[in-house]
Formats: sequence, C-alpha cells, structure tokens
Amino acid sequence: MPRRRSRPLPAALAAAALTLGAALAPTPPAAAYEHRDWGSTGAPDRPLRSGCHGYDYHYVVDPPSDDWAAEIFLVDPRGVKLASGAIDVDSDPARGQRSWTICGPSTVPGRFTIKMRVTWQTSITEIHKGWVEPSHFRLYRKR
Repeated sequence: MPRRRSRPLPAALAAAALTLGAALAPTPPAAAYEHRDWGSTGAPDRPLRSGCHGYDYHYVVDPPSDDWAAEIFLVDPRGVKLASGAIDVDSDPARGQRSWTICGPSTVPGRFTIKMRVTWQTSITEIHKGWVEPSHFRLYRKR
C-alpha cells in the first residue's frame, strides 16, 4: 500500500475545525455547580447502625415550570457516590420523602452530602438544568 503524505490543512478549514471543536467542548465544571433555587433536600443526623437499613431523606422540587424531573445523589464522607434516585412530575409529588439503603459495615461515619440536579422545560426545545444547594447530614457510630 503506498504511503500517503500528510498535507497541511488550508487556514480556513483549520479555523473552522477549531471553532467547531470549541462549540462542542463541554462547559467548565464550575458552571455546572451554580446553585439554583429550584428545590432543596435534607436529612437528619443519626447513628450509623450495624447491618443494612433505610435512612430517610426529604426533597422539594420547585422549578419555574410544571414540566420537571430531578436526580438525587448521595455522596459519603470520602467523596464516594453511594446511591442515586430519580423523581419525575409524571409519577412523583414535588415534595416528598424517600430513603436510601446504607450498610454500616461498608460505610464510614461522617458528613454525607445530598446533591440534586433539576431539569425543567417550557417547550420541547427549551430545556433548563441546574444543581440546587447541596444538603448535609451526619451518620455517627454509637459510643
């Protein structure tokens, strides 16, 4: 097979490729965590029990539209994502309570974080996403 020699791209084509690449590049991570007032989460502090048990948390979703969904994530004190859940306007209330199953032997005590990302839309093409202010709770070992 004959070897092809690479040719330099014409300047206009190279500029177009750079512009397209910049347009498709992901947004900086910091922008993804600007907090919105589209809801809240929370959970009380409590003992970390031995074995696997349900630990309740509550949520409120309040976006500027009646067409919404939310994803909720639980992160342990080490930064490890332990669990996630989803709620949707078609099947869940905008305010409610759920629970995570957390197993004491495989979890460290400390400060846990609940993160929630809300997605809402006003039309098929106008979709908005944003993170609400994270909430925190503590699981501690009984003394």
